[in-house]
Amino acid sequence: MKFTYAVGCDVGKLSFHYCILKPSGQRIYESMMNNDQDSIQGFIEQIKSLLSLDSLSDCLLCMEYTGIYTNWLAQLWLAQGGQLSIVPAQKISSLIAGDQGWDEKNDCLDARRIAEYCIRFSDKLRPYQLKKRSLEQIELLQRQRQRLLNAVNMLEIPVKEAKGFVEDQQVDLLKEHQNESVKALRADIKKIEQQLKVIIEQDEELSILFEQVSSVEGVGPVTAREILIATQGFTKFKPSQAKAFARYAGVTPREWSSGKSVRKRSPNSKRANQRIKALLTQGARSVAATNGELGIYYQRKRAEGKPFLSVINALRNKIILRVFAVVRNQVMYEKNLNICLD
Repeated sequence: MKFTYAVGCDVGKLSFHYCILKPSGQRIYESMMNNDQDSIQGFIEQIKSLLSLDSLSDCLLCMEYTGIYTNWLAQLWLAQGGQLSIVPAQKISSLIAGDQGWDEKNDCLDARRIAEYCIRFSDKLRPYQLKKRSLEQIELLQRQRQRLLNAVNMLEIPVKEAKGFVEDQQVDLLKEHQNESVKALRADIKKIEQQLKVIIEQDEELSILFEQVSSVEGVGPVTAREILIATQGFTKFKPSQAKAFARYAGVTPREWSSGKSVRKRSPNSKRANQRIKALLTQGARSVAATNGELGIYYQRKRAEGKPFLSVINALRNKIILRVFAVVRNQVMYEKNLNICLD
């Protein structure tokens, strides 16, 4: 990314610290602002005034990802024509501090280091684009659905585990005092799923993508929505980037070698999207139990002596490849109708 000024921001819930640097590393100004819409608008005007700019097109704002706390700053900055890049905090720390870490740390220093990262590693930066509004809504509702589901499990699992270990009367007593709560939670989950369906159906592009993705074996509605969120409607990961998405989902082993030593496959990355990985695992297990194309593949590999987890991982990969293929070719997935007869 090309820019004349780098603005590093360390964003918190209530405020953010910022530091402006020239490409030479010369510090121009640093301060702190409240993290609300009015203050952010004032911050933008202050930047223009300090740098004698009519627009922000020559300024790059770089932030660490801190979830919803960056929302207003990102939206208002981009609305003014500024460049924006959001970088994982771990990447900044590893490249700037190295293995030894920081000797000193505070919000002001963090903003300065983020600006320094912008300058030193400008070739590694990627422009940030706001998510489509419908995708934002889908992500918010999908996360709320998971919270409600977790609440249901937190209530129901202890009761199920109590069976056989405590008197039936006590188990019934537990059920009696949570039935209404569980019923209400499940009703809310159902409402969210209905709302998600409406949002997708009202967006023609997302509706087509959803139908294509969910047509693949092993991909249910929840997984299809999660894939749309992760790929940002196949704009963050293009339809031709199935392998890159597989690495992102943590289902592609990474190769390590050193000198003449034997090459080994490393464990899957802990930085993978664990949510996607877990859903793909569920999908792989479900297709493994069928007599369809992927089920036959599973049975054949297991008969050859391949480890269970290795074959499941291969199925996760195959599901990803099929998802990206149907989107790339703009078609629905055609299942192999051959049945394996005993």
